[in-house]
Amino acid sequence: MKGYPINWAFEPASGFKFHPLYIKYNNLPFSGIDASLVKADLNAVIATGESASICAYLSWLLRTKELLA
Repeated sequence: MKGYPINWAFEPASGFKFHPLYIKYNNLPFSGIDASLVKADLNAVIATGESASICAYLSWLLRTKELLA
């Protein structure tokens, strides 16, 4: 995974696109995403190195939602 101030990217071989939380949000427009649900999902993620990419993705969703508010 590579990090940027507001953007994120993941290694193609990481299998990230198969993560249940990515699948949950990846077909929704930002207007259809409930920030409180994203926060609840992020709060439930176990803090491990393996969860860094999903944490970055959920955090990016929240930052983008805030920019659009």
